Amino acid sequence: MINRTEKDIMKNWKSSNIVVTISCVTYNHEYCISQALDSFLMQETEFAFEVIIHDDVSTDKTVDIIKEYQKKFPNIIKPIYQTENQFSQGINPMSFILTKVKGRYMAFCDGDDFWTDNKKLEIQVDIMEKNPNIDMSFHSVYEFVNGKKRRVLAKQADSNKIFRPNEIILGGGEFCPTASLIFRTEIVSKIPKDWFKKMIPGDYPLQMIGSSRGGALYINRCMSAYRVGEASAWSNLNFENSQKQKKHLLSFHKMLNRVNRYLDNRFDKEIKEIIYSSSLAFIKRRAIDISIRDEIFNRYRDIFSKKQKILWYLLYRNQDLHNSLAKIKNMEFLK
Repeated sequence: MINRTEKDIMKNWKSSNIVVTISCVTYNHEYCISQALDSFLMQETEFAFEVIIHDDVSTDKTVDIIKEYQKKFPNIIKPIYQTENQFSQGINPMSFILTKVKGRYMAFCDGDDFWTDNKKLEIQVDIMEKNPNIDMSFHSVYEFVNGKKRRVLAKQADSNKIFRPNEIILGGGEFCPTASLIFRTEIVSKIPKDWFKKMIPGDYPLQMIGSSRGGALYINRCMSAYRVGEASAWSNLNFENSQKQKKHLLSFHKMLNRVNRYLDNRFDKEIKEIIYSSSLAFIKRRAIDISIRDEIFNRYRDIFSKKQKILWYLLYRNQDLHNSLAKIKNMEFLK
């Protein structure tokens, strides 16, 4: 636990009015949740912030750790403890956080990621205050593999830059790392609550909506860490069978279509491109049962080009031909 008191953190706050709400979703993050919470509490700001952390019925000691922080920092750490797992029911945990937000801005960081710069909030809020037409900002992050820094991800430019909405949408949710995102709360709070609850993953539609007015501001400074190679509620989710993978794909497309309508079809071309590319990737995935891939191919037959249709029948669904081509590719005379 960080060696700071709540009084230390709050001493430079000019007002008790909360400016930033930090949204943190966690599940079975006993091994890393302290690092995430410490990275929030190390922030040096002149404004007040709060941390709303949602635990989705962890089965390890995550809740015990959160309660220790809550006891030491009662005015900053504000937990939500579920009694039944929400994610498994297709409910976006962030929807519970949204109902309790007090800040003008919302910052995001999942429980298995963390921030690396104690000026992150101050820097992002300051630059967004100077750019009132921008509703979201983001920055690059360090990739951590098995606890070690490996490389920088999402370094999208060599200086601060505003990216257009279509660039964010075509990024497919990977253009802006979740642990780097800050939005104006009013943008997030306007999303209809009935379908915000079903937005999984939730950060991608937020990026599309958040960038739709004035684009997204990239800040050329690495201030967070994205942890890979360890358990994660979303990125390493192990779907049990092909039917569940199909359900995930169709749910993803349903979410895209909802966002499209919400944005008055202004980005119809880009959203259709994401539906096309995700459908194509699905039918090419040989780990998925052929009957399920067949179903998706027939469902989206009209959006595939003639070339992709030919490849589907000759290669993607033809395991014998695929195996033969793999053997030929490995023959010495072709090297």
